[in-house]
Formats: sequence, C-alpha cells, structure tokens
Amino acid sequence: MKLPARHRIFFAFLLIVIAGCVPEEERQHETGYVEALQMIHAEAFFQQGLRGNGVKIGMLDIGFAGLNSDTSLAHVRTNNRIVFVRDLIPNYPVSMFRYSHGTQVLKYIAGVYPDDTVFGGSFARDATFYLIRPAGGAGAKEDARNDERNIDTAFMILDSLGVRLVNMSIGFWNEFTREDENYSPEQMDGQTTIISRICQKWAGKGMIIVNSAGNTGEYAWRIIWTPADAPGVIAVGADRFTDKVFKASYSGIGNPDVPFIKPDLITYTPWGTSFTAPVVTGMIACMLQKDSTLTTGEIMKILHQSGSLYPYPNNYVGYGIPDARKILILMEHPDSSVSFVKPVRVTGDQYRIPTSSQNIVVFDKTDAIRVRRQATREASDSTLVLERKRKVTRTTVAIGLDEAWEIFWDKPE
Repeated sequence: MKLPARHRIFFAFLLIVIAGCVPEEERQHETGYVEALQMIHAEAFFQQGLRGNGVKIGMLDIGFAGLNSDTSLAHVRTNNRIVFVRDLIPNYPVSMFRYSHGTQVLKYIAGVYPDDTVFGGSFARDATFYLIRPAGGAGAKEDARNDERNIDTAFMILDSLGVRLVNMSIGFWNEFTREDENYSPEQMDGQTTIISRICQKWAGKGMIIVNSAGNTGEYAWRIIWTPADAPGVIAVGADRFTDKVFKASYSGIGNPDVPFIKPDLITYTPWGTSFTAPVVTGMIACMLQKDSTLTTGEIMKILHQSGSLYPYPNNYVGYGIPDARKILILMEHPDSSVSFVKPVRVTGDQYRIPTSSQNIVVFDKTDAIRVRRQATREASDSTLVLERKRKVTRTTVAIGLDEAWEIFWDKPE
C-alpha cells in the first residue's frame, strides 16, 4: 500500500529522529540529559547515593540498535545490567536492532558520559533493565491492534519477572495506514482506547507506567496520545526551556474534558517527548531504591506534589517541573507543604507582582485547568503587571522554577 505524500514525509522525518546514529545528534542528546537533571535538582538524590540500585526497569520501545556498542552504556553491559531482551514481533522484516530509539531512551535513564563532570551519569545508572519490542515503529503501521495486544503481553512478561517500573516512549494516535485502526482526539479520555485500558489494568495491579505525552501538539490533533491519557499512567510532556515552565509547541496537551490532569509533569528536552519520560522513570527508580514499598498511587501523589505548580496544574504542563529536593522531603515527611505557589484573589482589572525576574511564563485559563494561552513575560521596573482578559477566570504566573502565583479573577460586585 502506497502512503500519501504527507505520510511518507512524516515517516522519513521520524526515521531520522529515532535513528540516533549521527555523531552531532548523539552529543546533543548528552547535553539535553545533563540540563534536564540540573533542572529537577537530581543532585539531591545522588547525594544520598540513590542511583536506582536494586530496581528493575522495563522498557517497551520500537528498537535497540547500538545497544551493544554505545559507549555511554558500557557500564550497563559490563555489569550485566541488561538481564532480559525479547522481540514480540520477530517476523517483522526489520529487526529490533534496526532502530535506535529505545537505546537513546535508555541512555536518558542509565547513560554515563566521559564529558559529564556534573552528575557522572543519568538517574538510574545502577538499575537492571528488561527490554521488550512490542511495536515496530515507523513503517510498521499496518496492525495497530496487534501492537496493543503485544504491549499487554509485554506487561504480563514483566510482571512475571518481578518488574514494577516501566518506561514507554511510544504511543498511538491517528498515523496508521488503515483508517479503521486510527484513534481520534475525543477518544483520549483514559478509558476508550484499547491500550489505555490495558495500561490502566496493569497500573491497578501495581505497575508504575511512565509514558511520553507525544509530539502531537503542532498537529490539528493537539491532544496527548494514548496511553498517556490513562489516569493511572504518568504522562510526561516537554519543556522548551531550562529556566522556566513552558510547554514546547510540539508537546501534546491534556484533554480538558476529563476529570483528571494530563500531562502529569513536564521536563526539559531539546528533542521530543520520548526523552522526557525516561527522566521521570529514572527519578522513580531512585524513589524505589529509597523505599521499595511505595505504591503506584503514592508515587504519583509525591511526583504531583513536587511539581512547580502544585496544587494548581493545567492541561499544558500538568503540575509543572518535578523537584528531587521536594520528593525527598515528601517521602520522609508526607504531610509537609512544599508548594511555592501563592494564591491571590483579585476583584479589579489589574494585579501587580513584585519581581525582577525575566524568566516569567503566564498561563491564562478559562477555568481551573484549561489554558487559553501561554506566553513568556518580562518584568518592568521590578514589577509584572497583569491585566484581566476576556474569558479568563484564572491566571497562573510561573516565575523561574521556584516561584509561582495563582490569580483568581473574581467578578467585581
């Protein structure tokens, strides 16, 4: 079946992005992970010796080319930390070692780079890994339902091996060649798609599933893909900057018509959302090393509370940027308040916030979570002036990563 021109262009681009074999691209991936770890204060975990030791991590991805030669994963191979590899579509013409997408994602979880003098490696460099290919990626778009069934099988296998934490930087939306297999944005409600129901089932059994939010934000689709839409899955979007809370244009937004928040969090990446999920997966591995009894619900709650916008999330960035420092406080003192957000009720048409920061992002919202627009702002004369806007009932102001305001625009009496 010959694909339409626009699909051929899309798949060609996707192959370039996930190939991961260009040296310059490799260097950029390395830079991205260091900056992502700096943004979420990974040093707080590392200072306590938390590197994912003793934690089993499952990885579901489209391929692992370069796994046996990538220098940043040499320690993983030398220490026999890749203990299981399985291809669930062995008869597909392209082998699981054709695409390197999964290898690049693994590097964000466990990579160690000679030039990294800041952290000496990613979050979970000492974890053990279980790699499964349930889907074929670009070009293998003929049977989406089979890919979803394979993911169910993959979870069954991982569960039998004692794996609780799973990273999935893959998802489903409407890119399949068979129209009857495509989903629609309206179905991203956490309960309609086959894959969201599968993930919800396994989350209910104790699996901790981390999924990238999808690079769907610049398409007419806009909404996150599935299974990032499932309430029991931790969906991670992309931040465009390292010094402010701002959704990258390509990062999918949450469906505003569901009674839960998606995405859950965002982190920085110079690439796509595929490389935000593994950062959070690595964080969770460190949390499980510290306390292996944490449940899926407890982990989600702690991650949400550590977010830079908690308790005022929105459907662009979720709860904002997670913070390892806050996570440690919350793990040791669950009733602690670590929120930096200041709520203010305003009855007039204007409000002034004293700040000299230039790293300001404003989220104008039509209700508690629906973002009408996000925009960067700069203070003038040590003051940020906010104006009441039409159809806007609340405004979130994120100042850098450690300060935020929630403005409630009350109607004048």
